[in-house]
Amino acid sequence: MKPLFFKKQADLRQWFEKNYLQLTEQWIGYYKKNSGKESITWSESVDEAICFGWIDGLRKSIDDESYMIRFTHRKPGSNWSAVNIKKVQKLTLLALMKPEGIEAYKKRKEKNSDIYSFEQKEQKLDTKYLNKIKSNKKAWTFFDKTLAKSYKKISIQWVLSAKREDTRIRRLNILIDSCAKGEKIPELMKYKK
Repeated sequence: MKPLFFKKQADLRQWFEKNYLQLTEQWIGYYKKNSGKESITWSESVDEAICFGWIDGLRKSIDDESYMIRFTHRKPGSNWSAVNIKKVQKLTLLALMKPEGIEAYKKRKEKNSDIYSFEQKEQKLDTKYLNKIKSNKKAWTFFDKTLAKSYKKISIQWVLSAKREDTRIRRLNILIDSCAKGEKIPELMKYKK
């Protein structure tokens, strides 16, 4: 399916008004900023999709200056990210939500929404874990003074996300050993491109 490109968010909204009930999917095209071509943004397109009960999915490159994202109807009982939940709140206040968008939101799987680790509220290590890091001066200095706040957050999330206490302790020890060597956690580094 050939992607549709929209210069303005209002153009995409018009397209949704005419097509959101008849079609089950549509590829939307985007120009990269350095292309110099006018294009809606991903965030703008998601705003419009949410209003009509649609959602973004697969992304594919077209060429050096453009890419496309597949939009489809949102399935009942699907997970909703914290970002999209906030978008619904904003779009509702602006009276932009359509009945189908409201219905899709109401049918979300509430217990599985807002679950993505990057969206979780910042977690803190309890005193017992913190004291264990502090007991290794080298590790504590690296952890406290050298690591970026965002990486600390990911590291803490990684330690605390384990279900079992023995796994949390094992991960904490890996964090301490890595910091003592002035390194990041190997298990987290293997996912970097």
